[in-house]
Amino acid sequence: MSAPAFTSCPRCGEEMQDGLALKADGLSFVACEKLERFAFIDEDVSKAGMRKYFPWKAAYFDSYLCRSCELYIIDFSTTLSRAEAKQLIKSRSGEQRSSDAT
Repeated sequence: MSAPAFTSCPRCGEEMQDGLALKADGLSFVACEKLERFAFIDEDVSKAGMRKYFPWKAAYFDSYLCRSCELYIIDFSTTLSRAEAKQLIKSRSGEQRSSDAT
């Protein structure tokens, strides 16, 4: 698995916490030009589909949170199973321990 894509916030420079976002919650996006209309439909960029409404096998996205300025970055390009998410966490905690030792 890969190292965290973000360690410091691109907005404020503070440390970012890496974690996971649930796919089942969906990830809504409304383009600015759509918002100007009377009625519009948001775009579910995570493609959660019916997972929002029915029980489903857990799926995750790699994500990064800056608690300082409240920026949340979600990489929804790759869906991770629970096993893959656990492996990602394990690999990053191993990287963290090795970087702490140096």
